[in-house]
Amino acid sequence: MAMNGSTWRDHPFEIGEVYIALTANPDFTQGYIIPGHKYELNYISHSHYDGASIFTFRSLSNNELVSWWWFDNASDNLCIENFQVYT
Repeated sequence: MAMNGSTWRDHPFEIGEVYIALTANPDFTQGYIIPGHKYELNYISHSHYDGASIFTFRSLSNNELVSWWWFDNASDNLCIENFQVYT
């Protein structure tokens, strides 16, 4: 069962904000996340079955959707280690 539009974990992400990937395919991803590329956050959800918060981004370079899965037992710092707000 997935919780749509939110997750139970505190995180620094905002839907509609653009982020720069700092690492290649951090942890588990669906699609390819490339360091230095810009991604707009489109959706946040949580999968209780998989035990992960799921952040879905749209690549600004090719419009493809990619998802980063932040597992419930993973470090709280992974958001800022893997993504930075584009200013």
